[in-house]
Amino acid sequence: LDVKSLFTFFFPQVLLLACAEDLECVPGFRQKVFYIEQPFEFTEDQPVLKLEFDDCKGNSKLNFEVSNPDFKVERDGSLIALKNVSEAGRALFVHARSEHAEDMAEILIVEANEKHGALKEIFKIEGNLGIPRQKRAILATPILIPENQRPPFPRSVGKVISSEGTEGAKFRLSGKGVDQDPKGIFRINEISGDVSVTRALDREAIANYELEVEVTDISGKTIDGPVRLDISVIDQNDNRPMFKEGPYIGHVMEGSPTGTTVMRMTAFDADDSSTDNALLRYNILKQTPTKPSPNMFYIDPEKGDIVTVVSPVLLDRETMETPKYELVIEAKDMGGLDVGLTGTATATILIDDKNDHPPEFTKKE
Repeated sequence: LDVKSLFTFFFPQVLLLACAEDLECVPGFRQKVFYIEQPFEFTEDQPVLKLEFDDCKGNSKLNFEVSNPDFKVERDGSLIALKNVSEAGRALFVHARSEHAEDMAEILIVEANEKHGALKEIFKIEGNLGIPRQKRAILATPILIPENQRPPFPRSVGKVISSEGTEGAKFRLSGKGVDQDPKGIFRINEISGDVSVTRALDREAIANYELEVEVTDISGKTIDGPVRLDISVIDQNDNRPMFKEGPYIGHVMEGSPTGTTVMRMTAFDADDSSTDNALLRYNILKQTPTKPSPNMFYIDPEKGDIVTVVSPVLLDRETMETPKYELVIEAKDMGGLDVGLTGTATATILIDDKNDHPPEFTKKE
């Protein structure tokens, strides 16, 4: 075997180029690991690189998620910055998911003087990926796993690499989710270093796992490590907004000026608050009764503040059918897009009486 072949055999996860299968389509990213030089600044709307994902069935409903919210991946696979970014960290992770397949790509951002092809330089990045810098031969880069993955399990989610060549050396994984409750979620192939997950994860239950990986000799004695292995669960939009603080009752004085704030409605979404999965927008679905105007009130779509929008003349308790109005309020996640999940609650608004009518004699004696 030549040097290139040996490198390919022992370190498939750190190759700069990933080779596709010649005879059949393999679902996922064509290239899983990228190395890019740290620019002075990532420029808004300028492509950083292009990723190729193929689920071998037409990429129906393909969606990309980037670990850094300052970046996004276009439909054609182009990674772009949403604004000018001078500091993006040392790694980006891109999760792709379609109807038929999902995969993860890793983008390592290196300094110009770091030699991409040299293994010793690759290990040098370890301390800048959130992993404590130690004199270790183990490279355990962070792993991102989408929640609610579908079977089959177990499925490979990452790889730990060691430059140690000790005969009989084995990887050992420990921590919460391995040998501590909840046990058995993760495991590692003691020879290859492949890390796998054994069942679907729930980000709302546990969002992050801090594991430790070490290398042992044939007798089980630790010869390197432990090194921390961070596993983060990527949020999926699987929780509906909920109104938890009801009943919602507000008061407004009759004759109040247009734009008077009556009350605030706020909902809670258990999904990741840093993503659109928990970005809520509010809307009034129904008003009862509908007189003297079917649109007596307005709700701020972002804040949830309910305000009056009718003339003070129409906000007259004495001429109304009833001084009580009920509004059906909807909260929708995904920033209010059609694909968002919804939750509803009822707001009761009472029109309070104001002493605005003098006494009148209704009958002469």
